[in-house]
Amino acid sequence: MLVVDNKNEVVQDISREKEGEQILQFIGIRLGKELYGIPVVKIRKIAKPLQITSIPGTTPHIMGLMNLHGEILCVVDVKILLNMGKVIPGENSRVVVIKTAEGLVGVFCDEVIDIYDIVRKNIETALSTLSAEISSYIQGQVQIDCGLMGILDIEKLLFKQEK
Repeated sequence: MLVVDNKNEVVQDISREKEGEQILQFIGIRLGKELYGIPVVKIRKIAKPLQITSIPGTTPHIMGLMNLHGEILCVVDVKILLNMGKVIPGENSRVVVIKTAEGLVGVFCDEVIDIYDIVRKNIETALSTLSAEISSYIQGQVQIDCGLMGILDIEKLLFKQEK
């Protein structure tokens, strides 16, 4: 079970099994009208976006740097990486802080929806109708109460090679 303090701080991740089936946990985020899941084990915290300082000369998906409790994070617009346009910050926008091999990275999203406990066997192969570029960053999909959620390979997406 994931414990989140006020939907802002990921406090604890407790793995579970239910009747011999492995339960995986995902944070559901909204990017535009689409719902994506990020594995809880990759998440350090969730924060309201603070002042993001742009960095001249960077690629368009780099929104800039944000100081979060003394830690300087690079904040990324994953909508651009997924060819979904550019984020429009709103009241429900959040920065999901991801733990990567390269350090902490902030993923800007339109909204954090919920925490989902998913039985591993319920994760299906991603739709074949997705473009090849997008499908290479989707590990699978799962039906949840509010629709279909694509499971992001977040590190692969964040560190994709620029063409």
